[in-house]
Amino acid sequence: MAHLNKTMVINVSVGELDAVVKDPLQWPRFWVGMSDPERVFGDGSPGTKAEFTMLLMGVRTHMIDRTIAERHNDDGSTDWRWEFEGATSGWLTCHHEPKEGGTETTTDFEYSVPGSLLGKAVDRLLLEKRMRRDFENTLENLKLMVEFGVAMPMKATA
Repeated sequence: MAHLNKTMVINVSVGELDAVVKDPLQWPRFWVGMSDPERVFGDGSPGTKAEFTMLLMGVRTHMIDRTIAERHNDDGSTDWRWEFEGATSGWLTCHHEPKEGGTETTTDFEYSVPGSLLGKAVDRLLLEKRMRRDFENTLENLKLMVEFGVAMPMKATA
């Protein structure tokens, strides 16, 4: 499994950031390579399942994302966890903590490529650099989207 981590400050409240990351209809607006959801079951809370197509290195693959955890802590911070499966599988966690008029967010992303030695070799040679770049661009897109207030509320669930 490859593990990516990034901490950054986003100049909005924890609640404003949470509203966007909770909403599967918002994810394609900032997540690099993600299509609009084909189906969403739930409101973004734990138990929500969303199906997407991901474009990675020119290949379209079907992905399923599940919201596993949403925790609102006494100190005003929140913790999130999602799991995904498809061409790659793994998990994503976010910790959002109030900091100096904004939110410090720490995001961990862990994924694996199917296969044994061949899958690991492909990941090391081709995919890891691309996944890191897409992960960092995704978080920068999220930052810009929420700071400029272009997020739109969730419309409907299936």
